[in-house]
Amino acid sequence: MVDQGLKNAILQTIKYSDHFNFPLTLTELHHRLISYQVSKPSLTKVVHALTKSKLISQQNNYYFLPNKSSLVRRRKLYARLSIPLYSYARSLLLTLTHTSSVRGIFLTGSLAMQNTDGHDDIDLMIITEAGKLWTTRLLLTIYTTLLGLRRTRNTKNIMGKLCLNLYLTTNSLTIPATKRSLYTAYELTQVVPLYDPHNLHAQLLLSNLWVKDYLPNFPIPKRSSRIQGFTGLRIYQSLFESVVYHLQHLYMKPRITREYITPDAAFFHPNDPGKKALSKIKT
Repeated sequence: MVDQGLKNAILQTIKYSDHFNFPLTLTELHHRLISYQVSKPSLTKVVHALTKSKLISQQNNYYFLPNKSSLVRRRKLYARLSIPLYSYARSLLLTLTHTSSVRGIFLTGSLAMQNTDGHDDIDLMIITEAGKLWTTRLLLTIYTTLLGLRRTRNTKNIMGKLCLNLYLTTNSLTIPATKRSLYTAYELTQVVPLYDPHNLHAQLLLSNLWVKDYLPNFPIPKRSSRIQGFTGLRIYQSLFESVVYHLQHLYMKPRITREYITPDAAFFHPNDPGKKALSKIKT
């Protein structure tokens, strides 16, 4: 007899991914399984049962909703189309790491999943030295704007433009409680390190163990050395950072909606990108 809870979790997970037109391999389904802890062999048995009963479908190594077999071809095509954009993103690292306070750069969004037609923008998470988030953001904003790399509200052709929409520091890698959701959990587990000389990727996951509440089967690193040597700012550096933060916050304040802005974190997402995806699993 099929475990009803596991069955529902599988269907919810596949429905969620269907919103992004993204069929899943068995391993991906296991790692992304929503709110249900299970071994991979046990999952495999139930997946086979659901496939046999035609509640889900399979083609090659991918699983998806019935009558959605075209998504397999789409995923493979988009994986190929994502390669040039990914290579372009990597080519910009020298420019982005010119600012010495940048400690890590992570790819997020559709390109991180190789799920783009090659004409999308490039979403990045920037990790900065502690106490230098807003100084770093100011410099990167100036650089990328002058070089024509930055996406703005008025950008018409977004292809290859940079969306620097998430900033954290080495001392603030934990996502605030108000920003935690299934969507955010997926985003965190899907990030791709582009520049990570200090293994901040592992520390980012270890600092956000709450993702296991949503994705209990996702493998989290067991240990990681904390980053040392990025504190002890001089008084004038701290003062400058404080002034830069307050000036930028004052400039943005009239347009702030859902953005989350503090001295140690900045989330520039005026819309909730996960709202529609989350509604998918409720139907």
